[in-house]
Amino acid sequence: MARIYAKTLSAEAIVEINKKFDKGIIRSDELEHIVYKVANTRGIDRKAATLLMDIARRHVFADGNKRTAFEAMAAFLKVNGKELEVGETSRFNVVVWSVKPKTTMEEIVTWIANHTRRGKK
Repeated sequence: MARIYAKTLSAEAIVEINKKFDKGIIRSDELEHIVYKVANTRGIDRKAATLLMDIARRHVFADGNKRTAFEAMAAFLKVNGKELEVGETSRFNVVVWSVKPKTTMEEIVTWIANHTRRGKK
């Protein structure tokens, strides 16, 4: 089976997403670790779930972590040819759900798979 390479988001791109909600102030050095972790994770949905969960849970930014996490996940999926199909309530719910300690990576990966469709690359 051929390996599929995903386009990634840089730390700078994620900071720019955060600037929509706050000033892009990074609280810790976790962002580079998250970008590295995503790059070394297999599967588009799993990479997207890693972005969502790690940005939201690790509080990388001074403010806007959950909103940044969702928008980074959505942007990542879009550059990799997938479109999220969710309403505002679902957006809010998945982010809140993703930070709960009992929520697993597999649950978020499944949620993403169930709420995306192939879009234009």
